[in-house]
Amino acid sequence: MADALPELASQHKLQLISASVDGDAGLRAALGTDRYDTGAVAQLAAACGARILYWDLDHFDANEFAVLPAAGESDSSEPAWAAGVVPGALHKRADALLAAAQRQDGEVEAVRLAFVVEGVVHEWEMSAAWADDLHGQREALADDIDQARPAQPELDAPDPREVERIADLLQKMPAVISASSYSQRREAVAEAFPAPGGKDEWLHHLLLQQALVLAQQGIQQDAANAYRTIENTLDETAARLLEQGVLGDVYDAPARRIVTTDFLTELTGGHRPKPRTVTLLLSRPAIKDFLTMQKAATKR
Repeated sequence: MADALPELASQHKLQLISASVDGDAGLRAALGTDRYDTGAVAQLAAACGARILYWDLDHFDANEFAVLPAAGESDSSEPAWAAGVVPGALHKRADALLAAAQRQDGEVEAVRLAFVVEGVVHEWEMSAAWADDLHGQREALADDIDQARPAQPELDAPDPREVERIADLLQKMPAVISASSYSQRREAVAEAFPAPGGKDEWLHHLLLQQALVLAQQGIQQDAANAYRTIENTLDETAARLLEQGVLGDVYDAPARRIVTTDFLTELTGGHRPKPRTVTLLLSRPAIKDFLTMQKAATKR
């Protein structure tokens, strides 16, 4: 059956695409990098009748590779028993890794392309080999550092009811919801719930750590529910986008994606959308009609 597919598609004048198809959250097809490069994706999009090729870039952030405090500094989130126990060899590896990461800071580490044909989102993504290598080194170093630390002594455990109470508060905090990384959320939590000092400081740290982990799970679920609703009501969301004039003074695709992302983030209470949601929303007929009229008015 599989061997007969190419001939079968040709007989019916169909474009046969090698892709991983997922229909759980709207029909989408992931194009493999083993078969497609950027040129092949663009050629395929044109052959399928797509008019727009969407693109998105990830820029490398070297700050994520500061896995150990710099020389002379200490990590205030660690208790006294864990300080100063990382071997010098690991510090040298960490310094070398950070230096290598800083040389690539700001560079493009991943490219994503997408096009929409007959309601199906076709997605392609490739990351740079040097970025994959640096991320792999970072994970290996983090594992080695964890193994080098002494076992945690017996400590009092936070009250599970208090953990749930704090997690419920964090799950509704705008600063926690809108944070783009775990470190930003941790800073927001530390600012909202400052440490009391003294012998209970480490117990307080554990309480916030467990509450943040629990809150993040809730935030992810809230975001998934919110965007599932939006993707099930794309036409209504598109109408609201146009009614608010979000695209009124925007005349190029990258800027449209930025203001649409901001619109969806505000609409969902701080949850940033995935690129696929922005792509699906901007491909609705009402928005395409608006863009056509906008371009005609600009030419006039």
